[in-house]
Amino acid sequence: MVGSMFDVFEGPSTSSTQAQDIHCDYVLVDGSKRENTERWLYELVEAPDYGNLFDGTEWASIRDVAPLLVRTEPGHPLLERLLQEGKITEWGYGIASNEPLELVADHLRRFITACHPLGHNVMLRFSDPTVARLLLAPSGHGGVPEYWEPFTGVALPDALWDGWHVQARPEWLPEAGAGTNKEITAPFQLGELTLSGLTATDLRTTLVKLMQHLETYFPERAASEIRPVAIKDLRTIMEQALANGYESLQALLHWCTVYGYQGELSRWETETPDIHALFYRWPGAAAEAQAREAAMIAMASAATQVQGEPIHG
Repeated sequence: MVGSMFDVFEGPSTSSTQAQDIHCDYVLVDGSKRENTERWLYELVEAPDYGNLFDGTEWASIRDVAPLLVRTEPGHPLLERLLQEGKITEWGYGIASNEPLELVADHLRRFITACHPLGHNVMLRFSDPTVARLLLAPSGHGGVPEYWEPFTGVALPDALWDGWHVQARPEWLPEAGAGTNKEITAPFQLGELTLSGLTATDLRTTLVKLMQHLETYFPERAASEIRPVAIKDLRTIMEQALANGYESLQALLHWCTVYGYQGELSRWETETPDIHALFYRWPGAAAEAQAREAAMIAMASAATQVQGEPIHG
């Protein structure tokens, strides 16, 4: 039976929104999202107990951008920083585990590379909270149950929904730690569902950037009470814009600006037909210029409204 792909766009459940609901023994830091991560860690903590996950591997030459596994306890400065910043930048996540640091670090090193279905190896961004959510999903949805092995729980920030995914170890899994000492000689195989989930993770990253743009320039559209509507609307616009040939982030940001002024896509054809025509006209090499033109039309159209009148979608 073919499973369905894990939905990386789904928000946290109402019972799983507080990172404080779980004790975190470790914080996994995504070194690619912070410059000079180890220096930053030493500025934050006088004597951090941590491991650089690229040390001792073929990737040691790029250890400056490696994931860092840091031992924490309640009140630890890094854990406090994660709780403050995690929902904004998604630079890491919390892990609960009774296993020692070296064992957890060696477990994570098994996932640095994975074998693509076409046969070549790829690097896996398991320190990204959304990638981790995919890996921790049931195998029938693209998850990799082995990723859970030393974990008893995780706290994963979500910048899209401004919340936390707090997950306890599923009861159907073996006891935590079982299998962590087994010798692994080859990268694990990426299944098609997992690969599709990773592709969706990249799209979600783009949607997060669009939401941040909306929050900055059109905060009334991103207010917490209507955030689910904005996420749904922007995802629809993003996916259709990509299908229409607008592939660069800058072009997508222009269409986000159009949404900020004009509201949901279904209104464009009747209310701003010029914008609608531009949106569905194949842009070729002029995608950014064409999207910018639409944003300028949207801004001019909004300027004709009564000064100070809120623009609702």
